[in-house]
Amino acid sequence: MMKNTILFAFIILCSCNVVNTRSKNDMAKWITVSDFQHAPNQWYNLRKSFNLDEIPSKATVKISVDSKYWLWVNGTLVIREGMVKRGPNPSDTYYDELDLAKFLKKGKNTVAVLAWYFGKEGFSHKDSGKFGFFFNGDIGGQSVVSDHTWKIRENSAYQRVTGWERSSNYRLPEVDVKYVATANIENWQNIDFDDSSWDTPIEVGAEGVAPWNNLVKRNIPQWKDFGLKKVAAADLVKNKNRVTLKLPYNMQFSYYIKVKSKGAGKVIDIKTDSYDWLNDVPISSQYVTKEGIQEYEHFPWMSGHEITFDLEDGIQLLEAGYRETGYKSEIDGSFEIDDPFMMTFLQKAENTLYVNMRDTWFDCPDRERAQWWGDLVLLMEESFYVLDNDAHALSLKGIRELVDWQKDNGVLYSPIPAGNWDRELPQQMLAAVALGFKNYMMYTGDMETYKYVFPHVKKYLDLWSVDPNGHVNFKSGGWNWSDWGSKVDSELLEQAWYYMALETYADIADKVGEIAERDRATATLEKIKTFVNDNYWTKKGYRSSNYKEEIDDRGNGMMVLAGIAEQDKYETISTLLQNVKHSSPYIDKYQLEALFMMGKSEQALSRIKTRYKAMVDSELTTLWELFELGNSSYNHGWSGGPLTIMYKYMAGIKPIRPGFEQFEVFPEPLSYKNIKCSISTIKGNISLKYAQNLDNTSIEISVPEQSEAMIRVPSGALNVEIKGKGDYRSVASKNDEKYKYYTLSSGKWVVNYK
Repeated sequence: MMKNTILFAFIILCSCNVVNTRSKNDMAKWITVSDFQHAPNQWYNLRKSFNLDEIPSKATVKISVDSKYWLWVNGTLVIREGMVKRGPNPSDTYYDELDLAKFLKKGKNTVAVLAWYFGKEGFSHKDSGKFGFFFNGDIGGQSVVSDHTWKIRENSAYQRVTGWERSSNYRLPEVDVKYVATANIENWQNIDFDDSSWDTPIEVGAEGVAPWNNLVKRNIPQWKDFGLKKVAAADLVKNKNRVTLKLPYNMQFSYYIKVKSKGAGKVIDIKTDSYDWLNDVPISSQYVTKEGIQEYEHFPWMSGHEITFDLEDGIQLLEAGYRETGYKSEIDGSFEIDDPFMMTFLQKAENTLYVNMRDTWFDCPDRERAQWWGDLVLLMEESFYVLDNDAHALSLKGIRELVDWQKDNGVLYSPIPAGNWDRELPQQMLAAVALGFKNYMMYTGDMETYKYVFPHVKKYLDLWSVDPNGHVNFKSGGWNWSDWGSKVDSELLEQAWYYMALETYADIADKVGEIAERDRATATLEKIKTFVNDNYWTKKGYRSSNYKEEIDDRGNGMMVLAGIAEQDKYETISTLLQNVKHSSPYIDKYQLEALFMMGKSEQALSRIKTRYKAMVDSELTTLWELFELGNSSYNHGWSGGPLTIMYKYMAGIKPIRPGFEQFEVFPEPLSYKNIKCSISTIKGNISLKYAQNLDNTSIEISVPEQSEAMIRVPSGALNVEIKGKGDYRSVASKNDEKYKYYTLSSGKWVVNYK
């Protein structure tokens, strides 16, 4: 018996020892340069060659770097700007997972990497403090890993811009990059390049080592590449030594040039139209020539409507071009009405939405590239209507980052990830919970994320206090911002935002089975509603006790949106919104929503056409941060709010149950006779065709599988016909004096009535 026991133990011990077949020498290590000194804008070339007897069917590699990389396999560029900016939480680092099998061949193979270390904090990036590169590949059973066998050298062709006085934009981790052509290393990505003189990297440690710590898998796709588009010199706009390439719309791009230079060391300054517009100048670039004809494509992305090339004497620009890149998601929602103003707005809103998504959702692509949650809430909801389902991952990333950056004391703050910002904007954090988390759940049905955020939301809302009478007490943050503009009744807004956040918390608690928390929150909601209506309501609308200026439209619209204002107050509030327009585009979306909720759709449309007229009439292809352009951003995501209004209220499509298990189609056609609309959902496509003439109203609806639509027809409608191959039923319990309601199962339906 003892012999058997010893034998069994020996077998177990041997089994444990062979679970990991890699020796310590085969384990991937973080590598860096031997003489590293912390400084912004460092670029490195890395290479590794290996042999394969057969081409593998799969070659999975795990790559991480602080901060970005470009990857070539056997001379072919495989990844253009890999990695997302660092910071799934304050300590750790993202990684990319790739399959390189289709780029490999029998015999010798070479992986070549250009790595860019920002070396600088920003509103969208947490600097680790040290350049590092990590590569862990299982290539047909063969380990190809980053270690001392790689080759590395600094790429001195990439430098910081010089030649004009400017300070670095502290919001951006990226700096202006100058490329010096005479320092270029020709063909270094190719398989037969001789790298024997390059340096041997220093091994810092295995996965998990500081300062990069744990690796978190990137959950969003690699960027979409629209291809390089070249423009002949004859088609460029010339003014003395300045040449301008006009882009078809405001986009994220990298530039391309082909030039002839009389001598080396001559400079081209490259900027976009936003450079001189903004107070905090955006990214720019320089190119320093070698002698003769040369081509160059820049790697860091910029944004704008046009590119300007200021040429030093002795340089001839033979050709220029641009490569648009962006988040890999398609604009596949569609909306059509016979209204040129609204259709122009929609196009500009779609442009603005897309130019504000990449590593994160951000407020603007030039000044900040920062994931402010007030902006994200609006961008996220827009994306659910006009982008395909691939965009959901960016919203999920934003949610996870927000709660995973939560401070030990419970404070939530944004923008994150960030290395030089940690200030809370209390009302934006309430908006994140109230509408961001709630909308994400309703449009995606992602219950796991609801479960994940529950303890974080509880911890944050517990920092707030509510008096026994229902008054929400002021909570100071690092920046007590409510909205741009004047005459802001912040206390009133605070009551509404907290109420909606607590309402979402009650919903989360209910869905995750925390019934006691749900009931506690529900009881508090009733107290807040009673307090606000008893203490803040006046004959002219809502006004907080300590606010002494002209009554504010912002908080009044928010009271409708929150459900605090009852219908008997609607007429007063709608009159107020007709006469008072203090809100910036950030809050104005909620004013428009409130008007539709109050049955004032024509007033909402009039407000859009009045307030957004300058943006729609402008030659700019994106929407502005403020209603007056000034020196503010002219590609600001939060200004697209009316896009959501068009789909959600004019077409009337919005989820009733999470994940579009049930959704409503309640068109508000206003004076339009025809509306066509379609959106992508996780259940499939939903489409609507609404047509009205003197004799008949027709509604065609496509309902995806495993989903159910609710429709309504006017109570006084005659000859109601509902035709389709599925099942429909009357929902008599929901009928009111204005409408009768029906549910439609999956399939194609036609509803007619007079």
